[in-house]
Amino acid sequence: MPNSAEQKTGIVSAPSRDLAALPAPVAAIRLKILEACAKGELEALRIPIDWNETRPLFQRSGGKRPPGYDPIETLRALSFDRKGLETLNVAKAALSQAYSKIERGPVTIYEWPAFAAPPTTPEAERAFWSCVRFYDYARPIANGGPRVTRLGFGADGVWHYFWSEG
Repeated sequence: MPNSAEQKTGIVSAPSRDLAALPAPVAAIRLKILEACAKGELEALRIPIDWNETRPLFQRSGGKRPPGYDPIETLRALSFDRKGLETLNVAKAALSQAYSKIERGPVTIYEWPAFAAPPTTPEAERAFWSCVRFYDYARPIANGGPRVTRLGFGADGVWHYFWSEG
């Protein structure tokens, strides 16, 4: 039986790069997002966004969405360049890293990226910082670290979120 800390944060697996271990729906949505990123046009993300019955959250304090809400315009507004290129680059960078499997009761989330420890090589440090939006460089989390942008998918392939931590 999980303790109270595990119930709050979930049971988090060690980071993994084993894409063959992913449930097929998770692998499929990850691939669709990477294909959209490769096109270099933010509008291409509309396909994986619309795969969901409900749209993924792009901000932790997203609140109620207004009528006519367009997720592509939201992502464009969150992108430093206002075109969405930063958004595509961060998504691609995050999905190129290891992932973690997070279990909270009956819910399982696959989350990218999974950085288990601070980077120790120049290559690992570049990979780490490639998952931070420009805006978030100036907004460190409580421990002083950067707000890494994360993507989370349910085991059924539902895209739940694409947001900065913290």
